[in-house]
Amino acid sequence: MKTEFTGIHHTAFATHDINLTVKFWRDLLGMRLVYAYGSPGYRQYFFLVSGNNRISFFEWHDVEPVRPRRHGDPVKGSFIFDHIAIGVADKNALWDIMSRLDAAGFHCSDIIDHGCFLSIYSYDPNGIPIEFS
Repeated sequence: MKTEFTGIHHTAFATHDINLTVKFWRDLLGMRLVYAYGSPGYRQYFFLVSGNNRISFFEWHDVEPVRPRRHGDPVKGSFIFDHIAIGVADKNALWDIMSRLDAAGFHCSDIIDHGCFLSIYSYDPNGIPIEFS
């Protein structure tokens, strides 16, 4: 029997401030909040990226935001992942995201041509590195 995978159901990150996280992922980027449960001090929220792909956040008040580093610099010390990359439709979508991030006060890189795709890089309020390609 061959297993059919349908995509990444969700990635799970941690935040110390779920309200700030909702403002970024739902209100700024436009991802729909599709599920939320828990109680203050322990909540998990799911945002729909596309299709069956979601990103989720646990709210744990003792979590400290990750200190930003320059995109592409090697990670040092304890390490779990480098960044999350989210696909967009085209270059116009990259310009749109850049504009919204800038207006909201989030630093965003210029468009980088990797030869086989274009990307921009930023961070969410938790310090999570994000690539849009």
